[in-house]
Amino acid sequence: MRYTGQLVRWNDAKGFGFIQLKTHSKTKTDTNTQADKEVFIHVSALQDKQRRPLVGDVIEFNICSDKSGRPRAEFAQIGQHVDQQTSSKAVLVDSGLTTSANTEHNKAVKGVLIRIILMLAALAIASFASNSIMAASLTIQQAYEQQQSNQQVQGTGVVTRILPDDNEGSRHQKFIVKLAHGQTILIAHNIDLAPRIPALNIGDTVAFFGEYEWNKRGGVVHWTHHDPAGRHIGGWLKHNGKTYQ
Repeated sequence: MRYTGQLVRWNDAKGFGFIQLKTHSKTKTDTNTQADKEVFIHVSALQDKQRRPLVGDVIEFNICSDKSGRPRAEFAQIGQHVDQQTSSKAVLVDSGLTTSANTEHNKAVKGVLIRIILMLAALAIASFASNSIMAASLTIQQAYEQQQSNQQVQGTGVVTRILPDDNEGSRHQKFIVKLAHGQTILIAHNIDLAPRIPALNIGDTVAFFGEYEWNKRGGVVHWTHHDPAGRHIGGWLKHNGKTYQ
């Protein structure tokens, strides 16, 4: 009996592969021709060898049995080739994955890698910001412990107390912030030379850059503004995304 099947696996190096049956005998006693059965084929079984077999080829063949009683193809001929991307049934190649499956797998892997890269970048940024804040705090802590003044410092703190404006001489907005290592300092911001921070509340985070002056209560940071004469390093305050200098 003549059978038709599709070549689903082929090993060029060893010269053999497997055909999946498309038609089968309806005789109940024929045990070698069950539907969806794969039949072994050796290159020597091909009668027309104009080209090498390709996965997706339609093969016409007869079936015989080897010494172990397993079905194998004989008197085989290569018919038309079925495109793997348009075939109505997914055909497994030697790697065990279809082209479409490989594409979806690669997309999934790329998606995971992109998410991992973004997470690592976010962690690196957060770590850098945290380390920068701690480094600034340590600089202020060292200035306080060594009773140093006239030190240019930068840091970030949480507002713990808001004081009345100092209106004697140049007017200053005054508030106390607590640094990451626990030290508190007074911020004296000249509002004759720079805009004040409006709607400042306890619990707000304020970043600062200015000149540190030591005192027993933790110290004061001033010069948090530009110098109109250009003789001093300009400072600033940052609050809710805005800079005051």
